[in-house]
Amino acid sequence: MCLLCFFVAIFLYPPPLIASHVELGVDVTGTHLHKIDEAPTGGGARFLYNLSPAVALDMEVVRYPGKISALFGTKSGLRRARFGVFGKSRFGLWHFTRSYFAADIGSVLEYYPSSHTVVRLDIGDTIIFYGGTQLGTVHNFQPGIGFSYRF
Repeated sequence: MCLLCFFVAIFLYPPPLIASHVELGVDVTGTHLHKIDEAPTGGGARFLYNLSPAVALDMEVVRYPGKISALFGTKSGLRRARFGVFGKSRFGLWHFTRSYFAADIGSVLEYYPSSHTVVRLDIGDTIIFYGGTQLGTVHNFQPGIGFSYRF
């Protein structure tokens, strides 16, 4: 089966929602915004839809003091009985006084205390595209920790 046919089949005929396909979670994350010299910490919510044990659609919205980020993308990697190691690539917006395009590229380590719970550690590079010559494109270190429940 060709790769294009596989993706068309997934989007036109998605697998039914069964146990462990959907995850809802909360997280705490921080970042160091280099160009504006701030290091905000925020809390947010995460939604994941697991296409397979190795691939998931990953969405996160985080509220920081005076800022908000909304990112959507994929998480893929290796999942075992108690642990998982993944790479993530998510794209979206960071909103300050105006919105800026952003990308979050990084890694995820997960621990599964039970069949329905997930403890997640994230380490990422949040790239914010401010535009213009004054700020330009900036890489920002962003660690986070979260807890999810798998349905």
